[in-house]
Amino acid sequence: MSKTEREKLDNRVLKAQLLTFSIDNEIARLKKENAWINGDRNAVTLQKNSRLRVVLMSLHKGATLREHKVEGPITLFIVSGKINFISEKEKVKVETNGLIVLEKAIPHDVEALEDTTIILTIIQAK
Repeated sequence: MSKTEREKLDNRVLKAQLLTFSIDNEIARLKKENAWINGDRNAVTLQKNSRLRVVLMSLHKGATLREHKVEGPITLFIVSGKINFISEKEKVKVETNGLIVLEKAIPHDVEALEDTTIILTIIQAK
């Protein structure tokens, strides 16, 4: 990431009474950055406070988020593309406009079956 890109992220407002975003503009910005061009993914935190985090993430086909878990529940909205979502006992394919809701502390993997963009929402544990 260039110094200019890092400065823009450092100046991003992550917590306010009201935040609005153009998801299309945010995706376009993600896909212009070196992390996307030279790597297998790129992400930006849109909102973050002590109880809630919202992350926009783009994954190249074949990118994986190996087994991990978070303390609180999550939702994963597929803006575009297709993923395999693998939890302890299930493996599901989820496509554009699909939504996953997962209870807290359940280990899971994500695998992009094609270039995919998701919105991840994490509810922080108390």
